[in-house]
Amino acid sequence: MSDLLEQLQGEIDRERLMETVRTMTERFPYRLAGSACCADAAGYVTRRMEELGMDCQCQEFYTYNSAPLASSVQIMEPVQKRLDSLPCGHIRSTAAEGEDFELVYVGDGARESYRGKDVRGKMVLVEVSYAPPVPEKACIAVEMGAAGIMCMNWGNDEEVICHRALKSVWGNPTEQSFPQIPDLVGVGVTRLAGLELRELCRKGRVVVHVKALADRTWSKVQQPHGVIRGNGRSDEFLLLASHLDAWQPGVTCNATGNATALELCRVLSAHREELDRDVHVVFWNGHEIAEAAGSTWFVDHHWELLNQKCIAYIHADSTGVSQTEVLEIKISGELAGFARQSAADWPDEKLRMMSLKKIGDMSTMGIGIPALCQRIAFSRQAMEAAHGATLGWWNHTCRDSLDKCSPDTLYQDTVIHAKLICGLLNTPILPYAFSEKLSGIACTVDRLAGDCQAHLDLSDLQQAIRTTRELVQAAEDRRDSLTAEQIPVFNDFVKAVSRHLTNIFQTYAEKYGQDRYGFYKLAADIPLLADLERLGELDPSGLEYGLVETQLVRNKNRILDGLKNICDLARLTILVLAQKEAGQ
Repeated sequence: MSDLLEQLQGEIDRERLMETVRTMTERFPYRLAGSACCADAAGYVTRRMEELGMDCQCQEFYTYNSAPLASSVQIMEPVQKRLDSLPCGHIRSTAAEGEDFELVYVGDGARESYRGKDVRGKMVLVEVSYAPPVPEKACIAVEMGAAGIMCMNWGNDEEVICHRALKSVWGNPTEQSFPQIPDLVGVGVTRLAGLELRELCRKGRVVVHVKALADRTWSKVQQPHGVIRGNGRSDEFLLLASHLDAWQPGVTCNATGNATALELCRVLSAHREELDRDVHVVFWNGHEIAEAAGSTWFVDHHWELLNQKCIAYIHADSTGVSQTEVLEIKISGELAGFARQSAADWPDEKLRMMSLKKIGDMSTMGIGIPALCQRIAFSRQAMEAAHGATLGWWNHTCRDSLDKCSPDTLYQDTVIHAKLICGLLNTPILPYAFSEKLSGIACTVDRLAGDCQAHLDLSDLQQAIRTTRELVQAAEDRRDSLTAEQIPVFNDFVKAVSRHLTNIFQTYAEKYGQDRYGFYKLAADIPLLADLERLGELDPSGLEYGLVETQLVRNKNRILDGLKNICDLARLTILVLAQKEAGQ
């Protein structure tokens, strides 16, 4: 353990952490983006950072937002019964008196679940899960002709309802993306109510009367941004963020994450002369209803700074959750070895390493910035018992209260964040390693090439990946013998490789835009090739086959171009390092 890390660990204060959690939830109980309460919370966080001597500003911008107002649900056929409900955000409101809908159960709401079902003009009943996420479920429902969506809660049989939003556009919409926002009536009900409705749907016709009201409007939001200036040895920086807005009361989502970020601000600021790189700390606003609006705005308006100088992004989200026991690290592949080393004191059975997917506030993936999100999480068994509720059955409900936070776990989570941050800030050579990531990519492409060779030739891509692995490894082999003069060249190289690989293998949209929020292709091992396996299910002479194949060919070309750029850069880097070694 480094001296700095040992000092930070000793200075992280359990009571300060819990005091911040209590302050965020008691003084600012209604923290939805655009509310006066959330604006007050942003001011409080900004003042906290200013008191620590950080360079601060509370950025203001407009986001396309929604305020859920009211809802009611009543079963009309085959029985009459009133159900508790909540309106979803970003919905089409019903008439003031409500509307009648025939209800059709469609399981998880994925495309396959609609087979053989006519949902045109009807309301679909879906079970909430992350596969696909709710905004994607809403998009699919619209594609299938549905007029409404009813989300039954995950979790246990608790009589609570999860707050939801249906906005599928990532961040603020453009003229091109605005029509993607589902024009759909949407409500949430308890799990028990959903199970009852599911059984009624399986037996016959079900009609519900639904009233759901929510507005859609541009609203001004506030986003605290502070900078801890290091000792000036490097002009690079680490981005640490935590979303500020939350559903009431929002303890573990995300007052605990805010507490972790603010406590890290405190202890890191006290040691700024020992930090070789800067730390930018942002409290995202517009995470929940506006779907990553704050992080997207930040990327759009700090593009060049992030692209040139940001070495990694750490998102502090839902730390300190009670009843958890497994250290879960979701991470970009080039940082997997670094993270594994940082978690060396955790036993294998209590460590879960996962490939980071583009969800949440991973708005920097288009740029190509590697990222990680860690928390002490639930066991697989606990999540299965809660029907897929990865953050607890209480997540996004009125029961996300102080008793759901464990002070000891919050302290542990914050210490682990400090360990990761220290390793990134004060390591002269950036700890990126590409062998594991490129090997995984090669295995995926080899599998796809074998399964789908009749539809798309991937031999050129297979060869390009082999060449890329060889050249990148040749450059990486010089890591242990780098001189002080060579280190900046090497760091620029691995940072650029990371940019290219992340952009072509972890996202679907072009680097200057954003994917649809929850887009199903992002769950694939290689999003740009997600539709390859679909070709085998389509008629080669049909329209859909031609459309999909054309897009896949273009996507493959994009990947090949990115790999070529990496290879060219590797050859140049090897040459420059050799010249510097020779003193030229």
